[in-house]
Amino acid sequence: MRVRWNHFKLLLFWLTVLAVLAFEAEARKRVRIGLHKNPEPIEDNIKNELKTLSIKHKLKVDDTKATTKTDTKDPGSKVATLKNLYNTEYYTTLGFGNPPQDLKVLIDTGSANLWVLSSKCPDSVAPCANRIKYNSSASTTYRAINTEFNIAYGSNSEEGPIALSGFQSQDTVNFAGYSIKNQIFAEITNAPETAFLKSQLDGILGLGFASIAINSITPPFYNLMAQGLVNRSVFSIYLNRNGTNAINGGELILGGSDSGLYSGCLTYVPVSNDTGSILFCENCEAILDVGTSLIVVPEQVLDTINQILRVLNPTASNGVFLVDCSSIGDLPDIVFTIARRKFPLKSSDYVLRYGNTCVSGFTSMNGNSLLILGEIFLGAYYTTYDIVYKLIGLAPAIH
Repeated sequence: MRVRWNHFKLLLFWLTVLAVLAFEAEARKRVRIGLHKNPEPIEDNIKNELKTLSIKHKLKVDDTKATTKTDTKDPGSKVATLKNLYNTEYYTTLGFGNPPQDLKVLIDTGSANLWVLSSKCPDSVAPCANRIKYNSSASTTYRAINTEFNIAYGSNSEEGPIALSGFQSQDTVNFAGYSIKNQIFAEITNAPETAFLKSQLDGILGLGFASIAINSITPPFYNLMAQGLVNRSVFSIYLNRNGTNAINGGELILGGSDSGLYSGCLTYVPVSNDTGSILFCENCEAILDVGTSLIVVPEQVLDTINQILRVLNPTASNGVFLVDCSSIGDLPDIVFTIARRKFPLKSSDYVLRYGNTCVSGFTSMNGNSLLILGEIFLGAYYTTYDIVYKLIGLAPAIH
């Protein structure tokens, strides 16, 4: 009996040892798990802990000291602040010459030339009258070139393309804190009244590929790279859709992107050719164009969209189609599939509202077979452009 009891005590002893060893092994596992790097910054942990304590103990805790603003921009990049005019024009300010002459320029990914109104444009040309213009004689870094310059932009008006003319010049251009030396641009001396008379802009900044630049002029962003002013061949665009905002209309980020301005991951799409268009389905090709206000669709597609939106003037010849404002909430999402990923637009995205007048965000141009995704689409989606690897990235913008 005593032998059995001793065996039993020995069994209890080893069971106890095994239990202790198992507990220690489990404890070591827990310790190792605890050593994993915390995914949140310590400031965020403290802030969240304070919030938890305030709820648990019904305390009023001031956690302002625990908060810090994280810089989510790529290192070495700089921001050109954009201004917004009625959700149809996004522009920034460039400084021309020495001392700098500040001029407002529309940003445009559908073209690749930089031009501004010239002081040599007479007041008899309506768009030049009473406007701020570049004056070469006031700049110590100006160099004359005087080569003739002509450029035309597509239009959905009955008058056809918008044509401008002038001559080439060279000067220093200050861009978001960068000083671009010897930038060639155009001084415009003749512009059509219908297109630019109501505009508040002094020129256009083309951000497209160099291959589409008139007269093979090197675009400003390419010179930023060539002169070693940016670390990466990437720029990004974020647009605010707030009607009119002369202070915060969005951002043009030079030399990188800002992960704090979009959600999820960027979907990258290869550019199919140097015009800046993207082939994203078997039978349709698209251009992302921040210089175009609306979404331009092929003519055969527009009739179908107008039927879906039940536009009030389907036979309008000016390309502006009106929508019943009271029906906006009933209109469907319109989804674009790019690189097998869906990019939906809500009716509040693609219908522009001006008081009691509502305008469809879709139009067309005679003879156009491309899908041009303008500011209506780009207001909903953050975009980044790599001009060396010819990639465009898209992600939902955070507003």
